[in-house]
Amino acid sequence: MPSAFFQEHEPFFEFKSYTENEDFLVEGKPEPSSRSQTLIVRLANLSWWVKVTLRGETLRVTERQATEQVGKQKTLKRQRRKEYQDFISLIDFRSLPLLDDTVSEVILEESSDRSDATVKIRGTAELAVSPFANLSRKLKYTVREDPSRVIYPLRDEFPSLRTFEVTELLEQTEITDGVFRVIGAHDKTPYILKVVNRPFYQPHDTEVIRTELRNLIYFQGKPNIVQPAGIAVFPNPYATSDVTEQPLVIFGILQVFYSGGSLQNLFDEGHLHEHPWGRWTTQIAAAVNCLHEAGKTHMDIKPSNVVIDENGNAVLIDISGVGGITHEWRAPEIRDEISPGNLSFEVRRLNDTWAYGKLLSEIVSHGGSSPFSEALDQVVACLTREDTVARMTLSEAISRLRTSGIDRTCSIYKKHKYSHGNGRI
Repeated sequence: MPSAFFQEHEPFFEFKSYTENEDFLVEGKPEPSSRSQTLIVRLANLSWWVKVTLRGETLRVTERQATEQVGKQKTLKRQRRKEYQDFISLIDFRSLPLLDDTVSEVILEESSDRSDATVKIRGTAELAVSPFANLSRKLKYTVREDPSRVIYPLRDEFPSLRTFEVTELLEQTEITDGVFRVIGAHDKTPYILKVVNRPFYQPHDTEVIRTELRNLIYFQGKPNIVQPAGIAVFPNPYATSDVTEQPLVIFGILQVFYSGGSLQNLFDEGHLHEHPWGRWTTQIAAAVNCLHEAGKTHMDIKPSNVVIDENGNAVLIDISGVGGITHEWRAPEIRDEISPGNLSFEVRRLNDTWAYGKLLSEIVSHGGSSPFSEALDQVVACLTREDTVARMTLSEAISRLRTSGIDRTCSIYKKHKYSHGNGRI
């Protein structure tokens, strides 16, 4: 941050999220070993996103005070946050080498090494009453790009997809964490929006978004697999200056909205028997098999990841293959794996096969009486064998199901059943 021009300006702080290491709560200590405050530092017509992390136990309390504080931890967090924000307000950010167009993490640590950079503090009177007063004289700092920041992919990474400005998307209705039903401002078409900055974001989530976008492009036009509608874009939220032109970044993925809700919705409502679920058994299997033939796996096959389109057909969604994996829908052989997404393709393929077998079992159990029950039960048993060598392949399952004729039953649908418009997936 250049200093000559800014010495005449006072910074303005916009405080964002506060976090602290909560291990101290179970360790019986009076305070966290680290705490972080994210804020925007505004100076003249420029702004910087900053996360200030204080490492080490800082407050100097007596044993009696410590005992008192341990019993009040839940009520003191707000106080700790306020005291830390007040202390941060005294830091002379004009003297720090903040990074442009990203999030700078300023790490503060107590150090006696004279070669380390010392934090400059303003406001002597305010500092005198701060619990950080004694510590501030020994604090040294380092600056790095915040590794936990939300990373937004560039729009130019996916030039083949239609672009929507975020301001073009209206009436956001949250369906689940980070997933919304939105309406296009110009065409009034409903879409599903999956945002990058979702709750409990981890940097790995951005790669999940990238992988899902690549898969959406790869399977564009394939039946029974979710289709892309485009990408929602906006200016870099970390931009230091709004004058300098910068490339747009991806706010989220836009997908086709499927109005029939999810299989999970139908299970919960108890209305599956009213729908042509027979054809869904082969449609879902064919969609998963299509992924496998392309050398990809799904890894989270479950009722909430199958939706129904307006024509009463099943559509497989959430096709990144590297996102969250629901434990109860894992095959027995990988339930204890810490990183199942890193397993070999063959192991992941077998997991998908087993999960499809379990899904087929759920469909049968919710579908009511059927002349195909015995044939379906046999296919389920073969798909869910614990012996992976003896486990039936999806191609074999599709052949068996089609031979039984189940995919040709209940072929007449009533359109109003698949036009809920309720945004559920």
